[in-house]
Amino acid sequence: MRDLILNRFSCKFQESFCPASIDVPVFDGVHMLSGLAVSGPDKRIEAFDFTFSKGALRETEILDSTTSPPGRYVLEVARRIATAAPSAQLIAVANPLLPLGSRQLIDWLKTGLTGPAVISGHDNFPLCYVLPRRCVDELARFLTVLSTADADIDARLLAGILGEDVIQTKFPGLSIAPYPVSTSTGWFQGTERQKVLKILATHATHLVETNPAWRTLPFAVYHPYHAGSIVFFSVASRFVSTPLFQRHIVCSSYQDIVAAAGGTLVPEWLDQPWLPRDNSIGEPQYFAKALERLGPATTDNMFISFMRYSRISGFGPFHMVDQDRFSLGESITAPDQTWALQQRRTLKICQQPPAPLKVLFHINGGVPIKSYPDKQAKIVFQALRSFGVEISVIGRSDLASVGARPVTADKTDLLLQAVQDHHIFVGLDSFPHHFVRNVLGWPTIGLFGATTAANFGGGWDAHYRSLDAAMPCHPCNGDHQCPVFKRQECANYVPAEQVVAAVLAMASTVYGFRA
Repeated sequence: MRDLILNRFSCKFQESFCPASIDVPVFDGVHMLSGLAVSGPDKRIEAFDFTFSKGALRETEILDSTTSPPGRYVLEVARRIATAAPSAQLIAVANPLLPLGSRQLIDWLKTGLTGPAVISGHDNFPLCYVLPRRCVDELARFLTVLSTADADIDARLLAGILGEDVIQTKFPGLSIAPYPVSTSTGWFQGTERQKVLKILATHATHLVETNPAWRTLPFAVYHPYHAGSIVFFSVASRFVSTPLFQRHIVCSSYQDIVAAAGGTLVPEWLDQPWLPRDNSIGEPQYFAKALERLGPATTDNMFISFMRYSRISGFGPFHMVDQDRFSLGESITAPDQTWALQQRRTLKICQQPPAPLKVLFHINGGVPIKSYPDKQAKIVFQALRSFGVEISVIGRSDLASVGARPVTADKTDLLLQAVQDHHIFVGLDSFPHHFVRNVLGWPTIGLFGATTAANFGGGWDAHYRSLDAAMPCHPCNGDHQCPVFKRQECANYVPAEQVVAAVLAMASTVYGFRA
């Protein structure tokens, strides 16, 4: 599939005859999500400018999702415009990878909008898509596999799904510089990820052109790892009213997690180890191997949308469950629709008597920067034991000397059993925390260092509390060491006394425990 080469296709090309002066983008404020509605016989134009929301989800804001491919934002902008302009026959959408406003689109498109088109610079980078309304009403999911990086591929894909000519307009005086490694709006490794998007858009075009039953083929999400991400994606799939996708490409080593999390997508098992966290293998290289491992028998019978992180996960304010819900097709348009403010469907508590209180800890994040400091942990254990609390800790037999009973929970069923034997779970931003809170609904305290509870926490209710020191450097999303002090431990983890106080307060609220 990686070696597919597109031949010249029957899309119509034309050079722009607009004055050269409008080849320079007009920055009327910084917008990343803009478009136009074209309605009526007089081709009346309405302009729309949206931005990535920072939390309020106002009418002109769209949820910030790091797992959504750019094509998902093409669809969302088109959806919003179609709703606001119900009589629109054509909808123009700016490439969401570029800071383009509606004023610029009007300048570029004033030569006339007569049908579907892809506007690009002379380097073939798409600037704008002109879509007939049925792209939103009938063909919405196909927009998620647009490359947003190659106008030729995207024009051919649109021509295939629409069954009509797609005009390609090129501005010879305008080119887009190579995409930076990272941007101020959170995109990272743009050029490498754009190669992946091109491959999948080419693959989609191949299916449309060679498979007579292409309209009935399922759409699959490529999001195969890691364990915590699989939990979020599975939970999110249960809260999407009109999903765009039916299958989930996921590492086969996570079968127990997928089964326990109860997602609605049909798993397409990838018999390949998950991506190492030491950066020894790059994401695009892993993706190429994944396609080979899946093989044509699988890939030739589904459309695939790339939904690994394309933006920094901690850049925006929204929980990963909401980010994944958006990726899967849900338009979250108001704060009360977000995961953090939703009443939990699953809330359970330990059925054992509240005394002795039993607390299960998970404090090892794999590397020191992601682990709760041992010195503070020992103080926590000793203090809680002085109140008669029984302490267990996952995977840390070396802490038995301070009264922490070691527990093995390297499988989902073992973790479930361990949790049910304890009143409260205390964990890090990692799989056990995400599973216990979001799937089991158990009373949980989250310890956050380099990452933020807004993205990875458990919402707001008596069964959950997140703790961090609220340092100004938070969240840094550091992987290996503190980027400020260059040390291995994260200073943003709260001191021991705050953990002890949180445990005792939750025990009192949920179980009536008195120390």
